[in-house]
Amino acid sequence: MKKIIFIMLFLVCSLYGQTKPVAGETYNIKFDPSLTAILEKSDSVTLVYAFDYWGREVSGPNNAGDLFRNVQNPDSGRAFSQKMTKDGNLWKASIKIPQSASLLSYYFTDGIRHDDNRRKTYVSYIYDTKMKPVRNARFSNVDFMVMAGKSLDDQIRELEAEIKDFPDNFIARFAYLTKRMARVNDINSLFKERKYFENYFTGLKTKYKNNYDLLNIEVRTYDQYMYNLGRLYNKEYVNIGGIYKGLLANIPPEKMVPQVKRSYDAMKRNEEGQKFTESIVGKDAPEFEFETIKGEKKKLSDFKGKYVLLDFWGTWCGPCVGEIPNLVKAYKQFKDKGFEIISVSSDFINGKKDKDYLKKFTDEKDMSWNHVLDGGMIHRAYKINHWPTLYLVDKEGKVIRNETVLRGTTLETTLKEVVE
Repeated sequence: MKKIIFIMLFLVCSLYGQTKPVAGETYNIKFDPSLTAILEKSDSVTLVYAFDYWGREVSGPNNAGDLFRNVQNPDSGRAFSQKMTKDGNLWKASIKIPQSASLLSYYFTDGIRHDDNRRKTYVSYIYDTKMKPVRNARFSNVDFMVMAGKSLDDQIRELEAEIKDFPDNFIARFAYLTKRMARVNDINSLFKERKYFENYFTGLKTKYKNNYDLLNIEVRTYDQYMYNLGRLYNKEYVNIGGIYKGLLANIPPEKMVPQVKRSYDAMKRNEEGQKFTESIVGKDAPEFEFETIKGEKKKLSDFKGKYVLLDFWGTWCGPCVGEIPNLVKAYKQFKDKGFEIISVSSDFINGKKDKDYLKKFTDEKDMSWNHVLDGGMIHRAYKINHWPTLYLVDKEGKVIRNETVLRGTTLETTLKEVVE
């Protein structure tokens, strides 16, 4: 595997083009490896590049490391490479810029051990013949700014410049409003952002009447607002939780009134569940017997020799239902490679639903694996205090992963590492 070296400093003279990249024209790149010392002694240097983006393995508001996975794992047909020619101390290459491109990103490599990736790849706008950045040039650059560790304020300024030149770039406007909300750290500031974007859309809808692209980003902006509400309320919840625990610690359990004692017991159950989740990895999974909703009697140890995902969930649980497509995809992809799922439903505990209801629900969702309607015994054995809770059990019956790497797209990534 290549040893990838990330160069974060802005190296003004490390590379330069004879011209700026212009749509439809040839862009000449010169690279001086002595200014970084990374590829200085290389016998050959290859230019690896892509237009607009490398891949979509990761998208949305992610961190630098997540986004760089797109560069490491580009979509098929997105990345190109070209051997550079040496001229004195410089390496040279020429790239034909497509008319449709908006951003050029690239890095240099010896193809064996080292890559030169300033800002997690070098980035250049594509310009028109009047030397103005084309539509989406600055908008597409925002992901690379995230990779480079640029501040939210810098990213917002980049989007403001894009919107100034291209007022009808509604996706850039959505990103702009999203970044504004992402930088606030208290509820009152978020309320002000809501007032700002509501006025913002009022003005835009006066100018762009009956524009469905605009209406769609208005809906998406409210989605982001709700996400940030959750983020900030959770922060406040954690803060208050610390005060709450401190107050409870001052009262002996036998001196607590019933209402306070119930809260105390719930807190203790949560703490036990969290400790269990963290400590169970590497240990034998607690054995349990069960009857599936199809009437089949089994026990966990029957599945030794296979990897088993234990999925504690409920049809009443929104996040659980949201995970179903990931589970269906994973089961279809890995079931022939020694992978099984046992979904332990809490429907009877929380909603008194019966087996017929659960069977109808799982059939409709194409959940064609083992399902159990638990009365509480299995939940107690695993100290479940929230849903969904997931554990991955190996062929020997040991828990090898907990839910931190078993939800969303990380489930598939984890199973590729473990099962394949």
